[in-house]
Amino acid sequence: MLDKQYIREVPLPKELKPQAIFTALKNTQDFFAMIREKAGVNLSSVIQANNFSGIVSNVFAYQLDKVSPYKLFHDQRYPDLKHEKHDIGLEIKASKKTMKGGEGHNGHSGWHIIVCFEVQANRDIEFVQVEVADLIGFESKKHSDWKYMGSKRNDNDSQRTETYVTTSIGTAKLRDGTFYLNTEKYQISRQLLRQRQKLAKLPIPPYSPFSDSK
Repeated sequence: MLDKQYIREVPLPKELKPQAIFTALKNTQDFFAMIREKAGVNLSSVIQANNFSGIVSNVFAYQLDKVSPYKLFHDQRYPDLKHEKHDIGLEIKASKKTMKGGEGHNGHSGWHIIVCFEVQANRDIEFVQVEVADLIGFESKKHSDWKYMGSKRNDNDSQRTETYVTTSIGTAKLRDGTFYLNTEKYQISRQLLRQRQKLAKLPIPPYSPFSDSK
C-alpha cells in the first residue's frame, strides 16, 4: 500500500529520519487492518469522520514514538510529541483531505506533520500524502502562519471550540513540505499550482512538489 518511491526529500525536524516516518505510516495502516481482520470491525465505518481522523492522528503519533527520538508528550496539550533530548515539539494531525492546511486549537510555533489518508473499499486506510513544516505561531502576530477563527455554531446548532487555521502562507509551507505524495492517487491541479505561484512573498523551494510542476 505504501511505496518508498513516493518519499520526497524535504526539511525535517532534528534527528527525525525519513525511514522512521515511513515505518510509522506503515504500522498505522497495519493497525487498522489488524482490527478489521481480528475483530471484524472497520473503525472507519463505526466512528464519526472527524473523530476517526483524530484516532488516525493518535495512532500515528504512537507509532512514531516507537521508532524515533520524538516521544509522546501530552494527549491534550501542545505538542503531541517532543524530542527526548532537545526542546523540539512535533504536532500531529490527520485528514481525509489531500493538500490539507493546518487546523487546531493552538496555532503554536513549531514543527507540524499532517498525514492525509483515504478510506479504501474494504474500509482500511491508505496514506496518500504527508506534509511537514516548521510554522510560525500566533504569538508572532505580524508574521504568524495562523489565523484565529474563534468559536461559531455549525449547521447542527452545536458550538465548536476555538480554532486556528493556517494562513495562505502557512498552508503553502505545509504543501511545499510534502514528504510523501502518491502521484498515482493524486496529481497537483493547475488551479492549485496557480494559487501557489501567486504567493510571491514565499518563493517556491526546490524541494516543493510545486517546483516539479512549474
